[in-house]
Formats: sequence, structure tokens, C-alpha cells
Amino acid sequence: MQPHGGHNPARELAVAWLLMAGPTVGFALRYPLAGNGDRLTDLGLLADYGVVEFLGFVVGLVAFFAGYALGVRAVRRLPAGRSLPLVLGGGAALAAPMVLMYPVSAIDVFIYAVRSRLWTTYGENPSAALPIDYWDGDPFMRLASPEWADDTSPYGPLWNLVAAPVTLVAGDQPGLAVLGFKILAAAAAVACAWVIARTLAELRPNDAAVGALLFLWNPVVLWEGVANGHNDVVVMLLVLLALLAWARRYDAVVLPLLLAGGLVKYVPLLLLPLAAVALVRRVATLEDGIRLAARTLALALAVLVVAFFPFYDLEAVRDSAARQGDIFLTSPAAVALDLLARWAPGVDGERVVATVGQGIVLCALGWHLAAVWRRPDRLPRAVFEVLFALVLVGTFNFRPWYLIWPVAAAALLPLGFPALRVASWTAGALAGYGVFIWVWHWWPVDFPTIQRVAVALMFSGAVVTTATEILRARRAPIAPVPP
Repeated sequence: MQPHGGHNPARELAVAWLLMAGPTVGFALRYPLAGNGDRLTDLGLLADYGVVEFLGFVVGLVAFFAGYALGVRAVRRLPAGRSLPLVLGGGAALAAPMVLMYPVSAIDVFIYAVRSRLWTTYGENPSAALPIDYWDGDPFMRLASPEWADDTSPYGPLWNLVAAPVTLVAGDQPGLAVLGFKILAAAAAVACAWVIARTLAELRPNDAAVGALLFLWNPVVLWEGVANGHNDVVVMLLVLLALLAWARRYDAVVLPLLLAGGLVKYVPLLLLPLAAVALVRRVATLEDGIRLAARTLALALAVLVVAFFPFYDLEAVRDSAARQGDIFLTSPAAVALDLLARWAPGVDGERVVATVGQGIVLCALGWHLAAVWRRPDRLPRAVFEVLFALVLVGTFNFRPWYLIWPVAAAALLPLGFPALRVASWTAGALAGYGVFIWVWHWWPVDFPTIQRVAVALMFSGAVVTTATEILRARRAPIAPVPP
């Protein structure tokens, strides 16, 4: 490949990788899993809230996103066939140090191990059993922390099956279980990038490597998906496989794959109507539709049977799903709730905020259902926009790893505002850790105050870029309708 416009894209991609590799190795060395895998701590405690560590965190994030942006620019100028192995191999190499890093900003991976052990060691249903009941004498249970030890699993029943091999292999070693879940997350992240590339090979072959890089090299995927070991990468792997099946017209498996994703974590269930409309719209005849419905139903029933095995406890799963909207924290909804409590103390703030947020998400879903009905090829964009709206206004307890969902969906779209929207959001979300850990330690204000500062930092990039896209779309001339 010859240099383009005075730039050598292969060299730029190498520089981009080095910019990102520096923080991955640096963070892994400074905050190692080795020696800490059987105890609960966090980034602030490990860094002792030090100024040098704060500067290292900031410099690391800047290097992360500078390398990410440079990588996107470089890979666009390389042939997809040449750059895709570099993107996948380079992404796997970036993920490897993050596997060895302590999960410094979330203890979820420890709780995965605790709840999975309830089944693999005690034969209990993680959706119904409580870790606190096995607190004494078990090396895992205290890792649930007092906060979560008296709560059941918030995940779908299929996650129990996915997690079980890890705790079976780990035996009585919590650190080995944590490492196992992080390896699972890293493998799922690389697999997601490969599926994105395969999907784009069907839709826009020249964008295959760009899409893979947009996902796998995204700092929130590396930090939250791999370093913190969140199962959201497993969830999105199933969603992306559904979209690959849709692109290749393996229509009978699209909805069962989305259902499987929703039975790991409930979010993909919201996407089922979008995919169903897209599938219906491209059915040629009534007979084809009946055959498709029969195959889909048979596969969906098989997914349900497998997912619930061996605990066919529908009530426990229902209660688990219902509890997901009870917490308002570090989100625009949480800030709105706090302001309502101050300005209108007699109002049922939770009900008002939840109704507005859920209403906006339902409006977005309805809008995009209509768009997919008109043009089934808009399914990937509709999936992205609905997930984006869900995380922005429909998720009352925001966590940065939720951004893995729209990041994965945006990777399937043409490079433009969707990628910019999620990139700016991921940068703000990861920067929010600096506010909650270091700034709050040095500036000991009350929680509502620091929450307002952090939420403004985390969400402003997403809001500004989304508003800019909407304004540009409204000002753009209307294209003539083709005959």
C-alpha cells in the first residue's frame, strides 16, 4: 500500500497500536490481578488516591483514545483483506494484558464466580439462592460483598450454563475463577470483532476491518469488557450473530439467537420486535412465512429448554428481571430524580422519571419499527438507535459497561456520527471514574453534587454529538425520490 496523502497507513496503524498498548501494559502492571484475585479492592485503594496515579490514569485514557482515533483513520486507507488480520491480532494483543489486570472499577466478575458456585458446588439455582446463606466456610462467598450477598442473580438463566464451566475448573480457587471469566470475556470480544467483520463482508466488504477495529479497539471494550470481565461481550456476541444470520439470510435462527442473548442478560429482548418486522417484510409468500415461523418457533423452544436447564423456575427469573429498574444511580434519570426531590418533594419522582424514560425508549422503538417496516435493510441502524436510547434515558442505573451494547451495533454502520456518538460517550464514561475516585476523594462534597458533575462529564459528549447529527440531518436538502 502506497502512502496516501503523505501518510503511510500501515505505519499509522502500528503507531496507533503502540499508543494503546502502552496503557494496557501499564495498567496491568500497576494494578495486577496476580496476588489480588481472592480479595475485593478497587482503583482508588490500589492507587492510594495518589496524584501520580491520577495523572497516569488521565494520560492512559488520552493515549487510549488517541490510538483509537488514529487506528480508525489508518485502517480506512488499507485494503480490508490486508488490515483485518492486523486488526484482529492487534486487538487480541491489546486484550491480553487486560486479562491480567485486576478488575479495578467493578466487582461483577467476582459475583459471577460466587453465583456460579452456588450451582456448581451446592446445586442451588443462582436466580433464587442467596450467597449469604453459604457465607461461612466457603472461600468464594465473601467476594459477593455485603452489598450483594443477600441478592439473587440479576442475569438470565442461560448465563448460569455459560458460567458453570469456569467455576467447575477453578474448584476452590476464587482467583482462578476470576481469571477464567476474564479469559472468556476476552475471547468473546475477539469473536464479536470477527462476527462484525463477517457481517460487513456481506453488507459493505470494504468496511469489514474498520468495523472490527471500531469494536475491538474501543477502550470501553478493553477496560469494561476484558479488564473488568463483564458478560456484556457475551451478550453482544449473540446479538451480533443474529445480525450476521440476518445478513446471510439464515432467517430461522435470527430470533432464537436474540432470545439466547436475552436469556444471558435481558436487554436483547427489546430487539426482538425489530428483527421480527425485518424478517416478515422480506418473506416472499405465505408458505415461506409459515415455514419460517415454524422453524423459528422450534429453535426458540429449544433455546428456552436449554437455557432454563436444570432450574425451570420462571418466577425466580421474573423477579430477577423486575428488580433491574429499582436503582437510580449515576444516570440522567438519577440526577432528574434528585432535582425533583428538591424542587417538588410531594411528587412521586421515581414514577415520573421512570415513565418519561421508558416512554422515550418506547417511542424510539416504535419509530424504528416503522422505519424497518418501510426498509428492512435499516435493521442494524434501528438496533443501534434503540440501544443508544435505552442506555441514554431508559437505564436508570447507568454503568459504563452498558456502552458495549451500542458500541457493537455502531460498528456495523457506515463510519460517521454513530461511531462518533459512542466514541465520545465512552471517553466521558471512562473519565467519570476519575471524578468518582480521585476528585471526590480530594473534594469531599455530598453524593448528589459529585453525581451531577460526573453525569455531566459522562453524558455531555453523547448528547452534543447526537444533537449535532439531528441538526445536520434537518438542514440537509431532501433527496429526490427515485422513480
